[in-house]
Amino acid sequence: VIQQQLQHDITMITLSEHGIYINSQNIEIICPTQKRNIVDVCGAGDTVLSVAALGIASDLPLETIGTLSNLAGGQVCEKSGVIPVDLSLLEQEYIEYIIKIKAI
Repeated sequence: VIQQQLQHDITMITLSEHGIYINSQNIEIICPTQKRNIVDVCGAGDTVLSVAALGIASDLPLETIGTLSNLAGGQVCEKSGVIPVDLSLLEQEYIEYIIKIKAI
């Protein structure tokens, strides 16, 4: 319904501790969150949006965009205040996520 009203291609909704929902051309993806020690949520939404925009601009698959956005948003919630994403930590967490998914 929202895509019909707004005439856009991709819907991406953060679901807090439940992950990120993505819908594009009737393909639905839910990217789950990683368990985290949440200290402060300042900047989490901006981080998710920024990483998603970069992923779209880089033409990454939607599931990759959702996963990276989710990991980055979670990462900044583990520290107080508005902090930058730690790229090396994001890369490490993404690799660990991929290994975990392949093991299932």
